[in-house]
Amino acid sequence: MTPPVLSPGLRRRLVIASGLALCALALTAAALMTAGNARAESPGARRAAGAGIARTIDSLYTIYGIDRGLVRTWKATAAGEPTGRIEEKIPVGPGFRSLEFNHALASGIAPFGAEVVATERSKENSVTMHIVCGGMTVRSLSFVPDTPR
Repeated sequence: MTPPVLSPGLRRRLVIASGLALCALALTAAALMTAGNARAESPGARRAAGAGIARTIDSLYTIYGIDRGLVRTWKATAAGEPTGRIEEKIPVGPGFRSLEFNHALASGIAPFGAEVVATERSKENSVTMHIVCGGMTVRSLSFVPDTPR
């Protein structure tokens, strides 16, 4: 008895599926091999990155005309325990361009291994930029409309 002959279309699909399965196995193996190579961040490196991020933010405040005296800063807590994140509430005028600030911030903190993730609350007309370093949010900058006094 002879084996059944596969149609060319079915044969092509089997070859493609086999190739994709091999690629998935190769990527999984590569991910497993590189996962153990991640270096733990030393406390000194973490402090240096935090200081560099703070300098970058302070210089951007100056560039964008944000009065440092009006910025409210506090350490965030969850269930009464400190989270290690610093939060800031920054009053800004109607001409503030949050997208430009976000881009400048992302460029300025990238050398420290950090990135920016921003959220917008249209109802409150506010933007919050979260600075993530080492997989943790280390700082949150909330830009809110300046209320007239």
